[in-house]
Amino acid sequence: MFCYIFISMNNKNDIYKRIKRLILIVQEIKTNPCQTPEQVYQKFLTSKAQFYKDKKTLADIGFDFVYNRKAKRFEIIRDTYIPINDLSISERLSLIFSMRQLSASGDYLLTVDALNAARKLAADLPAPLRENTILLFDELVLKEGFGCKHEIVELLQKAILEKRRIHMDYTLPNNQRLNNQIVDPYVIFFKRRALYMEGLSLSERAFHMYRINRIVDIRMTGEIFSRDSVYQFVPRHKNAFSVFAGDHTQIVKVRFNRQVENYITETLWHSSQCITQTKGGIIFTVSVAEPREVLWWALGWGANAEILEPQWLRLLAQKETDQMLNHYKTK
Repeated sequence: MFCYIFISMNNKNDIYKRIKRLILIVQEIKTNPCQTPEQVYQKFLTSKAQFYKDKKTLADIGFDFVYNRKAKRFEIIRDTYIPINDLSISERLSLIFSMRQLSASGDYLLTVDALNAARKLAADLPAPLRENTILLFDELVLKEGFGCKHEIVELLQKAILEKRRIHMDYTLPNNQRLNNQIVDPYVIFFKRRALYMEGLSLSERAFHMYRINRIVDIRMTGEIFSRDSVYQFVPRHKNAFSVFAGDHTQIVKVRFNRQVENYITETLWHSSQCITQTKGGIIFTVSVAEPREVLWWALGWGANAEILEPQWLRLLAQKETDQMLNHYKTK
């Protein structure tokens, strides 16, 4: 489909960039609808005219949306279903279970669509392969791959689609259980080998992300919510060094010596990173929502890394390394 649309274009690099931009626009409209068209095309560093050309291209292939200026949000008016008739059974199975590999890969925002696509491919298989594949998908992908119950994922999908408020029982990493949390669920997404839901916690009066395998129970309510216009998925998660997102950031500085300098400089670890050369190595500076994630990463470089700022994080690093040293002392 895309190849047909861009057949007149000569530069393959331009084709790639535009296809990528179209995918990102779809992602942005679906995950962050409460923004203006100006904010969208400025975010992608493109012109107003180009944005509306891209919008028309997407409409031509079945994804159409409008901006409701009264509601101050984008609304999807068409997301066309395209039948796939020439996939063999083995090809369908490969696509279905490729979802398992996403648990070992990077971030992926259009998670609900990916999960639904896999289930549709499974539902179109001949019986009894259909029933067995769906059961295997739930077991290998949702439960084994992400530790999630398919009933929980389905209820979350329904709540997000219908904008239904939920009551939720949730277990924290320290096994403390939070019962009857009141949440407006906004989006489901992959991040660092796990499946998450993010939304507005009315119990905590803040935006919060929840690891779905830790959700014990969900109860749908009759209450309909409107997404808070302040919430923007992409800016929040742009601030995450690894997993933890947030609207506020803090600067972290780490010194790396010459031994690992090239390993650090040859990789983009975070969009905000700044690297300064020093006599003995480099200073790595980032602005992130959760500074402790930088500490955990820096510890992986052993004695080749040193936390410089902020002071509270440096003290935490000293405490962690003292405890590590105790583990290795000869008894």
